[in-house]
Amino acid sequence: MKHVNSQSFFLVRAPTSVAISRLRLGDLISTWRVPQDDDSDMAMGTVVSELVTNAVSHGSGDMIEVVASADIGRGRMTIEVHDASPVLPRRCHPGPDAESGRGMLLVEHLAIAYGAENTARGKRVWAELALPPHPTAGRRSLGPRRALRALARGFSAVRWTRLRARLRISALLRTH
Repeated sequence: MKHVNSQSFFLVRAPTSVAISRLRLGDLISTWRVPQDDDSDMAMGTVVSELVTNAVSHGSGDMIEVVASADIGRGRMTIEVHDASPVLPRRCHPGPDAESGRGMLLVEHLAIAYGAENTARGKRVWAELALPPHPTAGRRSLGPRRALRALARGFSAVRWTRLRARLRISALLRTH
């Protein structure tokens, strides 16, 4: 079964949009019930922060667009950021004392794949992240009737076990 969710949202190209993008992405992930663990949560927050920070710092235009897509079946999350500048990001080699320039290096290390390309209105910078396995992955789902039958079988076994125990106890009490 294919289970893909996708949504975009627009933000003003301003420094405050970095925190807003993390909150909006978190809301989408929660709404879509995307499986998460501490590592994937940190990776998603860091990647969207870095991509939006780059668009705010180096992009152009008044607005940026963030597109989030979760393909739960494949265990992948894609985050895209669009802005009006045609200038593609390039990899920097910051010195140890540099205060910036590490954003795309972080994205490179956290993502399975990433890239940038020109679009008709500027550019798109994207990263694909791995999702943790879904807790129910690998388990075969029972239909409602089969689940009820299995449940009834389980309860009947418990009932018989208790009944047998009561019979044994009452038999012991009678002999003494």
